[in-house]
Amino acid sequence: MIEFFKRGIEFNNLAKSMNGMNVMIQQIIPKIDNSIDYSEYREDLLVLAYTARKGVLDRLEQYNWSMESKIVVPTIDKGRIPLAFAYSKTVGNLQIIAVKLEMSDIVDEILEKGAAYYEFEKLLPIEVIKKM
Repeated sequence: MIEFFKRGIEFNNLAKSMNGMNVMIQQIIPKIDNSIDYSEYREDLLVLAYTARKGVLDRLEQYNWSMESKIVVPTIDKGRIPLAFAYSKTVGNLQIIAVKLEMSDIVDEILEKGAAYYEFEKLLPIEVIKKM
């Protein structure tokens, strides 16, 4: 019974992480589209990559939810949407932005929990990490 509730809480946390990612992505896309110097968005992209790994991918791997599962991510859609669609709007869009900013190597390394993930994590306050 406790495991059932934990899975439910974590599914809700997954939705919150995706929602937060989508907000950041929707804010950064117009700025990037109107900019010729992408360097100022490097840190934002690293934060998004870390959030994707810790808040989305870690949970997906731990709980092995079906990508057909329905999830509510209010900034993507007001109703229940397939997890695969929410994933494409968050992690998928992050990867598209990374290619545009020529940062796909470091973003992929963070998403794959490589050395860049742990280096970036060292820079974050413990309070921030716990909230993810």
